[in-house]
Amino acid sequence: MQMNPYEEILNVMRTEGKKDNTAPIQIGIMADASSCKIGKLILSGSDLLMAEHLKTGYQKDNATFIEPLKSGDRVAVYRFSDELYIILERLV
Repeated sequence: MQMNPYEEILNVMRTEGKKDNTAPIQIGIMADASSCKIGKLILSGSDLLMAEHLKTGYQKDNATFIEPLKSGDRVAVYRFSDELYIILERLV
């Protein structure tokens, strides 16, 4: 069965339009304090950026210290480019 020419054009436009869409935010699991795993992909070193407070921990109030990221923590990860991922925040 032959596709309507208008449908063909729309399908091409949809396919081409998806190419430049940003990747969705993904959930990763920290392998250790400085590396993260998303499925089978392990990110570390210059491939992975995170806010300083996630590395060092921070004081929430006078009585509460929030620990830095550690193995097993779930994190929100944004793919910035083919080679760069950013940890946005710890998920609870």
